[in-house]
Amino acid sequence: MARVPLDPDAAFEQGSPAAGRRAPGPAGARARSPARRPPLPRAVEAWVALPWRGRWQWLGRKAGELLRGGNRIHTPDRVVLECFVLPTFAADPALRTLLFVGCGRYTRHYASLFAPARERFRTLDIDPRRARYGNAGHLVAALQDVTEHLAPESVDAVVCNGVYGFGIYEREELAKALRASCAVLRPGGRLVLGWNDVAAFAPFDPLEVALGAGLARDPMLLGSWRVVTETPTRHTFDSYIRAR
Repeated sequence: MARVPLDPDAAFEQGSPAAGRRAPGPAGARARSPARRPPLPRAVEAWVALPWRGRWQWLGRKAGELLRGGNRIHTPDRVVLECFVLPTFAADPALRTLLFVGCGRYTRHYASLFAPARERFRTLDIDPRRARYGNAGHLVAALQDVTEHLAPESVDAVVCNGVYGFGIYEREELAKALRASCAVLRPGGRLVLGWNDVAAFAPFDPLEVALGAGLARDPMLLGSWRVVTETPTRHTFDSYIRAR
């Protein structure tokens, strides 16, 4: 597994407190379960699990993004995505269509990487409010339903970054999304899955689901089929290829 040495001081520590038990009450008294705290938002849960240095790094980065208007994210994982993954696809003259899943203010400049043929860069997001950040021909849909919008074997590449863990959490939902992606990919087409390898966002490793959906590990694009960036949440890029 390749590791991108861009932020060597960041680390992630996982742990969960042991569940306590209430001592038995008087005879005949009804047993009561200890009160449970409402679950924390996933981002907060992930932040709390970081060591103190990682927490301050994360807060510093978020503050910097806000000061810059949220238009760009300057983190090691974005360096991999914006300076290597997308430019590599854009430079491929054989690539006719790339589907980018998950849009935001910080992704709206991605289509310019494919200029002058910007139409090769297609975008999809389930939230209609994010359509303004997509490229021309943007699709408002769930990735699980992409076969209702795109023809079979009509896409050369799919880049799905920050969707597993931010909208898709269940194993079956991820399986549906990857099966649908595989259906619209041409034989030999590539899929890049970006996800945070921490329990708050990723309750299971997506590899088995991807293999079951008809994808195979592909080390050619990134030099390894899995690249883990040195970020507090261990943002990870998995590279797959649709079997011919």
